[in-house]
Amino acid sequence: MQEKTVLISGKEVRFRSSAAIPRLYRIKFKRDIFKDLTKLEKSYKGKTDEGEEMQIEDLEIFENVAYIMAWHADPTIPGTIEEWLDEFEMFSIYQVLPEILELWGANLVTDIESKKKRNPSAREITTPLFLLRCLEIGLPMSDLDLLTIGMVLDIWTEKGNDEYKYGEKEAVRTAGQKDFDNF
Repeated sequence: MQEKTVLISGKEVRFRSSAAIPRLYRIKFKRDIFKDLTKLEKSYKGKTDEGEEMQIEDLEIFENVAYIMAWHADPTIPGTIEEWLDEFEMFSIYQVLPEILELWGANLVTDIESKKKRNPSAREITTPLFLLRCLEIGLPMSDLDLLTIGMVLDIWTEKGNDEYKYGEKEAVRTAGQKDFDNF
C-alpha cells in the first residue's frame, strides 16, 4: 500500500494506491484502470500548463482515478465525483496528475524475476487478469488493501518459479566449440 498527500486548492488531500484499486475502480466505474492509466499517461507525456490541452475523455479518467484513490484513503469523502470536485477551487491537472502517476507507479514496482525462459506474465496486465492472478495464488480480496500490485505480481511470479529446477543438469548446459566460436 502506498500513500501520498497532495495540496489541491490549499486543501491537503490523501491518496492511497494498493492492490485493491483495480477492483474498486472496476466496481465504481465499470472500466479497467490499467488501460485507462496507460492512455492517460501517454496523453500527459509532453504536455505542459502552457501547451496543448488534454482531451475531455482524459480529464474524465483523471477525475475517476483521483477520486477512487482519494476515496480509498478516506472513505468519508463525498459519495460522488461531482460533490468531491466541488470542494476545490479551480486547479491545474498538471500539478496533481504527476503525483497520482508517481503513486500508481510505486504501486506497480516488482522485485522478482521469472526463472522461466518464457514468461507468461509478460502480457499486458488488465483488471481481469490481475484479479485472476490473485485468485490463482489464493489471495483473498480483503488482503488487497495491504499489498501493492507489484507485491501481488511478485507472489505470482514466485509461485511460477517453484517449478524451476535449480541446479539440475537440465538447467545447465556445457558450452561447446560452436559457443566459443560465436563468442
